[in-house]
Amino acid sequence: MCFVIKCKMFRIMKNPIYYIGIIAMLVFVYMECGKYLKINYFSDDSSIMPLDEAFVGDADVMDGYIPMTKEERFDDGLLKLRKDLVETLGMDESQVEESCINARKMEMRDAIDYLQEKYPFVEDVSRYFYGGRAKKLATVTEVNEYIKDALSREDYMDYMGRKYADYLGVIFVFFCLILYPFYFGSDSKKEIYELLHTKPISGRKYIFSQALGSILVGLSAVLVMTLVFQGIIFFSKDRFDFTVNTMKIWKYTLWCLTPSIVYVSAVFLLLSNVFKSPFPAIPLIFIQTFYSNAGVKNAEGLFEYMHRPGAIFVRYPELFFETKMADQFYIYQIGLLALGVLVMILTIVLWEKKRV
Repeated sequence: MCFVIKCKMFRIMKNPIYYIGIIAMLVFVYMECGKYLKINYFSDDSSIMPLDEAFVGDADVMDGYIPMTKEERFDDGLLKLRKDLVETLGMDESQVEESCINARKMEMRDAIDYLQEKYPFVEDVSRYFYGGRAKKLATVTEVNEYIKDALSREDYMDYMGRKYADYLGVIFVFFCLILYPFYFGSDSKKEIYELLHTKPISGRKYIFSQALGSILVGLSAVLVMTLVFQGIIFFSKDRFDFTVNTMKIWKYTLWCLTPSIVYVSAVFLLLSNVFKSPFPAIPLIFIQTFYSNAGVKNAEGLFEYMHRPGAIFVRYPELFFETKMADQFYIYQIGLLALGVLVMILTIVLWEKKRV
């Protein structure tokens, strides 16, 4: 069994696509997460400069932008609506002002209903309050207090670990879609496939060897990338004004990536044995990719990301210090891991039936 694992791992690790993929993923993750290495306390207001409107969408705390409070979002929505009604639609300013004053005395949801009824020709009043970026350019005091409060709840590396696992998880699925057909394709060739069914080898051991080999190939790539990224953060520790525990990156990497690797490996293993080709697994994983990244409507009627059972990666698209694990995170990840194991057991059963 160890011989099978070593041979298959050695074969795939001789493929230049393996190393090109690791380098490409490292570059991608660093481009997305490297900006968060700039997060620090600000010294004075001159270090915070407003960004062009086109770049505000990607702005975060390192740029001096923090989330608006509910009250600030309410005021900002009223201001934008008032501006459009007066300047764009040419309505009477005093009447619009009166309506906004009345709305300000209500709860936001009630105010939106009131304004929608008052101005039915406005397609969707709620977009002024719930749409957009809901972030503001803050003062030094506001930003530093925001950072201090966030770091009192969790370590910097908890937030960075989630962002790292987010971007790595997404790109790693596509890495598997490219790599695993090479891994499982070798045993799916007609001559080799038929020969394996005639050899006196335990189906359980053969399937376990294939599965473990593919999992180790995936985990090895994650290990290398995480060690490199951890090293980058470790050697940047001196520039931070707060403590940084780089070991915490492993908590999110292993919890977010390991169940995904096991599950994707199991799906490729099953479909490779059923169809004698790994390629039927690709559209299934693609479908699950869209499912994993899809949004759901929240209480405010807006689409937002939500970690779902069966998702093959975990997203943290919020602002850096707004990321947090879903309440069911561990249950969903353990469930995905268990599903991968069940798929492997099913593969063993099918393999043994074909040999009878």
